[in-house]
Amino acid sequence: MNKKNYIIFSGILILCIISFIYYKMEYSKNIFAQIVSKEGEVNLVNKKGELLSEVTKGYKIKIGDFIETKKDSSVTIKFVDNSLAIISENSLVSMKNLKYDKNTKKSITNLLLLKGKIESTVTNQDTFGSEYKVVTPSLQLAVRGTIFNVAVEGAESRAFVIKGKILATDGNKSLLLNKGYGAVVNDKIKLSSPIKLLSKPTIDLNELNIKYYKKYISWEKLPNAVKYHVQVYSKEKYKSLIYDKYVSNTEINIDNLKDGKYEINIQAVDTYGLEGFKIEETFNVKSNPLPPKVKTPITNLNSRMTIFRWEKSKEASKYILEISKIRSFNKVLIRVSNLNSTLEQMSLPLQKGDYFIRMSSIDSSGIRGPYSQMYPFKVDKK
Repeated sequence: MNKKNYIIFSGILILCIISFIYYKMEYSKNIFAQIVSKEGEVNLVNKKGELLSEVTKGYKIKIGDFIETKKDSSVTIKFVDNSLAIISENSLVSMKNLKYDKNTKKSITNLLLLKGKIESTVTNQDTFGSEYKVVTPSLQLAVRGTIFNVAVEGAESRAFVIKGKILATDGNKSLLLNKGYGAVVNDKIKLSSPIKLLSKPTIDLNELNIKYYKKYISWEKLPNAVKYHVQVYSKEKYKSLIYDKYVSNTEINIDNLKDGKYEINIQAVDTYGLEGFKIEETFNVKSNPLPPKVKTPITNLNSRMTIFRWEKSKEASKYILEISKIRSFNKVLIRVSNLNSTLEQMSLPLQKGDYFIRMSSIDSSGIRGPYSQMYPFKVDKK
């Protein structure tokens, strides 16, 4: 290539790069609402609920779109004013009105929640005329800058405020909900006085050990709580809701999490179905090398020895086996290190009683992975 052709080629390349950058900038300006994170099956449906297509990360949302999340699915939407909406599983949301004026910076966001749940983190609507509303069949909620949740279950609508305040209206009456208060509207309950939310649960932070995290997380039982709402988010650029369950007990297993950074939120739920203040904690998962899968221990009736069995881990060079009489393993009764990875069982003498067992793997580089799930077992005879 001679010098003249090289200059021409370089000039064309520079123009292409500039054009591409300009296109991306203009394109991003025109994106009012976009899916920035998605888990599981999230669909675009019509008014009748019929499937149109599955939506993917990066999808540019349009006015009139109906977004449907299936079981164990969620989606995070970012709006032009940097507000975020996380739609939980089994939800149906209509994008009723999405407007943005480039000159005045006025943004209007109106969402219709037909079923399920939305958690909104709304930036301050400082521009005159800007608004963010979530409407249900029985409630209208208008905000400025706040964090609030709205849920629809059958004929019932529930809303509660974590930060800031919202104005709730049922068509006849308006009610200002400040931080720490909620409201419930159904066939029997009308919009009246605010309901105070329950306090946040207390979690043992030692259970969120950064590297060798335990396979369960527990928290203290709260008076007046009928159940607990537990959410686990994968934390990348945007939070992605990967676990969203209601449980009646005060612990959950956190098996099957991939390596990465996470946030766990836990809220107590009262008799009205309103969720209280949330405990929010971050933790990291380092799950490799994977631990072996522990089988139920059995007793050899002839030798009276307890036989411990497991399924091999492909990543392991050695195993560690621990036995405790305490579920938390704060006191380890027996610890067997450097078990050869070719082994699939071993025998130990144990007295009559209740015990717990867990195992971990060590790879060829000497790196120890997390412990397996803790397994309870009983020795009936000496």
